[in-house]
Amino acid sequence: MPPRSSKRTSRAGRLADVRLSSDLNLDGQNPLRAQPARGAWGPLGVPSTRWKKFQRILVPVVTVAIATGLFFLGRMFYLILTGQ
Repeated sequence: MPPRSSKRTSRAGRLADVRLSSDLNLDGQNPLRAQPARGAWGPLGVPSTRWKKFQRILVPVVTVAIATGLFFLGRMFYLILTGQ
């Protein structure tokens, strides 16, 4: 087993290093294929905050609607097959 480093950095020390950095390259070491395309005002093809808020409401509503539709479709087939 390799020996552990005697240098221990605290979380506060690491946060202080981050706060002092003004590097705005948020992609870091990510490969180019993993980075979104860049436009004049930021990344292209990334959903806006407004759209993400709308999706948080839309997804549960659509999920409940699909589940309700499947329930009534199954009920209809059940009633047809049982002759009621």
